[in-house]
Amino acid sequence: MSTTADLLAQFNVIARTEYNRGYKEFEPEFKELLFEYESGPVETLNFPFFEFLNGMEKFTGSRNHQTFPDGHKFQVTNEEYDMAVDIKRKHLDRAALNRNIKGLNPYKQRIAELPKLVKDHPIELAFDMLESGTANTFGTTFDGQNLLDTTHNYGTTAGTQSNIVTNGTGTTVAQLIADLTTAMTRMNGFTYNQGGTTLGKKRKLNKTMNKLLVVCPDELWGKFDQARTQSKLATGEDNPVKGRFSLVSRPRADANDWDLVNLSDSTFRPFLFQKEKEVELDTPTLQDENARERKVFTWGAYGRYAVAYGAWWTIVRVQNT
Repeated sequence: MSTTADLLAQFNVIARTEYNRGYKEFEPEFKELLFEYESGPVETLNFPFFEFLNGMEKFTGSRNHQTFPDGHKFQVTNEEYDMAVDIKRKHLDRAALNRNIKGLNPYKQRIAELPKLVKDHPIELAFDMLESGTANTFGTTFDGQNLLDTTHNYGTTAGTQSNIVTNGTGTTVAQLIADLTTAMTRMNGFTYNQGGTTLGKKRKLNKTMNKLLVVCPDELWGKFDQARTQSKLATGEDNPVKGRFSLVSRPRADANDWDLVNLSDSTFRPFLFQKEKEVELDTPTLQDENARERKVFTWGAYGRYAVAYGAWWTIVRVQNT
């Protein structure tokens, strides 16, 4: 075995250790945006959004039997995702000749960045999908409507509930506070018919709203930060939204529209994160084609998963003209 092969074997152990440690320890922010589940080894899964059961009823002598509700056959298709770091063979050859594996530390640090990028990626996808939520660029929700639409329902056909406030009052701090109250009221009013029929009892879709997140363009971050921290309005009244929400800003094409997101429910979340194959690190050998033909060694991260739209009622967009 050549000295390069020895060094490569040692470095592969180091790289895999760094990757696995980072993957285990790193927890990305805003992971509550995603409802995570395993698809199994399939390309497409019919994800079942079930109608709600009728609930408990007074016993009057015979049990009220309910069949398991039919699921809305909402397809989520896994995609392949990949990234890689290359090290030129000549650098490994020289490190081997010098018997200096520490000379590869800069590359070790770059490989250690991979698991952070891997675990952030589904969340970055979710933010991109949220920005484009008024169109079907990334698909639709289980009811067949765009994520942000005026015709939502908890069913398989279009309804009448809108998670878009089309008449935002503006982007001053006072106007943002007023529109936040409007968005919270809209979100609090989303309902479904228990049992799935129009005659069923109405129940709230957002049962709690104790973990709210505002997603705004970078241009509005400072004003929203004031809205969540100042105690009084200009009128002298108490600020009704102080401390009510967390805040994140994104670079967006529209500098005036923003979203209110409810992360209170551990099951019904804004996005689905379907995983088929965990993203794992693959390591090179001297026999790899890249090593022979291109004279580089490649450390790659590869997996199969998908992010799809989930619970539409957990998001309200405020649009400003």
